Amino acid sequence: MQYSITEFETIYLRCFPPAMRLAISLLHDEDDARDAVQEVFLRLWESDTGIENPQAFVIRSVRNVCLNRIAAADTRERFRRRYSLDEPDDGVDIEARHSEIRSAVQTLLTQRERQVVDKIYADGLSYKETAASLEVSVSMINKSVVTALKKLRTHFKTNK
Repeated sequence: MQYSITEFETIYLRCFPPAMRLAISLLHDEDDARDAVQEVFLRLWESDTGIENPQAFVIRSVRNVCLNRIAAADTRERFRRRYSLDEPDDGVDIEARHSEIRSAVQTLLTQRERQVVDKIYADGLSYKETAASLEVSVSMINKSVVTALKKLRTHFKTNK
């Protein structure tokens, strides 16, 4: 930690309001915005190096955290829409569709890809949380998701 409690409080009081406004404008949810801002301030507090311009760091970091959260949510939503199991699909038997997807996941994906897809899409974990729980890099998680989705997409395009 590079900042004294007094210095950190000063930074917090000066930067929190604009950081919250930015986060709310990007995420459109006050609770998610507060979580994103708190994540950034925690990073700042735990930082081993002094930041030359803490306000710029906070604003840039909040923006990046929010954009990462939006990207993760968009990816999960696209997957849910594409392979929705909850909504009827123009007379398609939901149970048969569920079985088809489960079978494709079991036969086409490696064990690691199945773990990653399950943690991200079923459990709703972020790439970072998934990487931590599986003790691998975020890059590895990204590669696994890309490969798994490519395999599933190809399978379902050729089998329609």
